[in-house]
Amino acid sequence: MRSAEKFLFFLVIFALIGGLCCAGSIAFASTGSHTYRASIGPKPKTQPVTAESQLSAQPEPGPAAVSEPPATPEPDSSATAQPPASPKKAEKESPKIDADKKAAKPASKEASSKPAAKPAAKDAKAKTQDSPAAGKSAVKPATSKDLYLNVQAALLINMSTGEVYYEHNPDKTIQPASITKLLTLYLIREALAQGKLSPTTPIPVSAKAVKTGGSRMRLKRDEKVPLNELIKGISVVSANNACVAVAEYFGKGDATKFVAQMNAKAKKIGMANSQFKNPNGLPASGQISTARDIAKLSMAYLRTFPESLKVHSMTSHTYHGTTHRNANTLLRTYKGVDGLKTGFVCDAGYNITATAKRGDTRLLAVVLGAQNSAVRQKETARLLDFGFKRAARDEKVADKSSGTKKPKA
Repeated sequence: MRSAEKFLFFLVIFALIGGLCCAGSIAFASTGSHTYRASIGPKPKTQPVTAESQLSAQPEPGPAAVSEPPATPEPDSSATAQPPASPKKAEKESPKIDADKKAAKPASKEASSKPAAKPAAKDAKAKTQDSPAAGKSAVKPATSKDLYLNVQAALLINMSTGEVYYEHNPDKTIQPASITKLLTLYLIREALAQGKLSPTTPIPVSAKAVKTGGSRMRLKRDEKVPLNELIKGISVVSANNACVAVAEYFGKGDATKFVAQMNAKAKKIGMANSQFKNPNGLPASGQISTARDIAKLSMAYLRTFPESLKVHSMTSHTYHGTTHRNANTLLRTYKGVDGLKTGFVCDAGYNITATAKRGDTRLLAVVLGAQNSAVRQKETARLLDFGFKRAARDEKVADKSSGTKKPKA
């Protein structure tokens, strides 16, 4: 037993000595300058041992122990700079918040008690009474938003009612080109109606008239042409030389006097934005008009001289063995078209004032500044289609509104 006790005694002493040696070696390894292997970075500075350092030195928990808090919006910089409020402080501040809410309630009652909504309602009622919809139904003319036309300007009018169906740049100034001849024809027909001339009145042809370029009929120098033939040449062939011959006759050799009469008539009709420099529409500086003014001229011309459509509806004209076709191709392609006048100059493009009648509805369409004759024909046809559909719809509405209800039994 004694030997066993001695053995245990020496074993305990040996264990104590060994433990002290291991502790010394571990301390040396953790602080030695060459034996630090806990990190691949530089040697850390020695810091005093605190409770926080002890917590950080503990091993990290496993995945089961990790629970990240839900993401919250980042607080403002002013909030992060202040320490979080303690529960007691929050309890002290909450009465202030409730007091502010209570203070705000009377203000809201005062605001709700003010009759601010009543004047606004009165204003809205006044606006509705002043609006066109409150009275008789007034439909605004359609624009390029409703029907886009590839032209510079356009205007569509129902001559039967006087209502404007469509407008696109109606007051844009543009050279009228050969539509100018409509004003020349207006003065000629007016002179015929007044008995100053007759359809058979011989009109002399000067050398200046013969030399006039552009579209023309076959006129000979010093010949005398019956006025009726010149009217056909101007209306169908768009003869520039015929216009000069007539203007010289009216002005007793001076065509500028006739042009002055043209401008006076234009003002009388109401063509406020038009100016004419010659009787045929050939390019001239300052010679301008608008779709609205051309519409005024066309309507005044047709209403004063409705018989003129017999000539304007002619698809061709022959004089001295030469036949010229009417440039208004709608006469041959669109049902109901029976006039009126086309025109073209490089600065303006392709123009037309066209009229068509279907049933009791007569439309007048003015199209200015088309890229070519095909576009002019296509866009004018689209505009007339739009007008006849609109007229038919308006007629149905009028029939329904005028119908009388049957009396109750």
